[in-house]
Amino acid sequence: MDRANVKGSTKIMPVNELNPPDKFIGIDAGHALPKPTPEAIANKIVLWKLPKGEIVERQRRIHDEVLHLSRSMDKANFSRIDSDDLRRMTMLYDREFFDSQLLPVIGRERLRFGFSSRMTRVAGKLVTHYAPRRKSLLPWKKTAVTDDRKFEMILSSTLLFQAFNDVDRPIVVTGLRCRDRLEAMQRVCEHEFVHLLEMFFWNDSSCSGGRFQGIANRFFGHTEHRHDLITQSERASRNFDVRVGSIVRFHHDGSVLSGWVNRITRRATVLVEDTRGERFNDGHRYLRFYVPLEKLELVQPRGIIGRSPR
Repeated sequence: MDRANVKGSTKIMPVNELNPPDKFIGIDAGHALPKPTPEAIANKIVLWKLPKGEIVERQRRIHDEVLHLSRSMDKANFSRIDSDDLRRMTMLYDREFFDSQLLPVIGRERLRFGFSSRMTRVAGKLVTHYAPRRKSLLPWKKTAVTDDRKFEMILSSTLLFQAFNDVDRPIVVTGLRCRDRLEAMQRVCEHEFVHLLEMFFWNDSSCSGGRFQGIANRFFGHTEHRHDLITQSERASRNFDVRVGSIVRFHHDGSVLSGWVNRITRRATVLVEDTRGERFNDGHRYLRFYVPLEKLELVQPRGIIGRSPR
């Protein structure tokens, strides 16, 4: 898949409401509710629950609308993707699950979205950027504390493009089986959305924590916090019988070189023994070559593994 097809301290909120409303935020008894405070939204996040059928229906609406509005995707197993697609998807999740109240409270200007082809094992990440603290020119005068945090949601284009591609097996993300690449993107986006909620309201997030898993399950139906997308290591093993430790040969500048596969990411890192190279823990010197999997020819399936620089 062509990777060029990718464009481009808050206090802990209390929980004090025992009967969450039918709607997350909105109309109650025919009267408009006052603008919700961050505390009120946080309380509802940790209490609110949707029926499974309603979750699936809302997810389906988002799937169809993202595909319909995208300028990059022409099908659910898309071959092109743009950061605007991820931004639009996040806004639709805010609309469908939070009555478009959440992102305005966080502040849309704080949010950035993108894809990374270098993320070959992690499907997504939520990065929180903290502004440097400014000291008051008058040491006896307290400066106002402002929330200058910014958030960046990044998904792995590499792992998404490898799903539903050249390895035929079920794709399961967050415990849910995906029917197409766009559904896999949704599950990863939902996971990172929960990280965004936790970081904004509680300034702490762990996908192995009870709060995270409770929110992910009650809002999005997740039963796991891991993904089973297809990694480059799996592709190498299934399609080329190449693994870390395999002996391979490849062409380079008109010559045929042989070496050991030391690592597999987007490409295979092959160590070729050479006196000009770096000394490794086995006492030999090696030059590193970064070779596309398709350019490797297997010589021996397994050899000595675990070579590392001294």
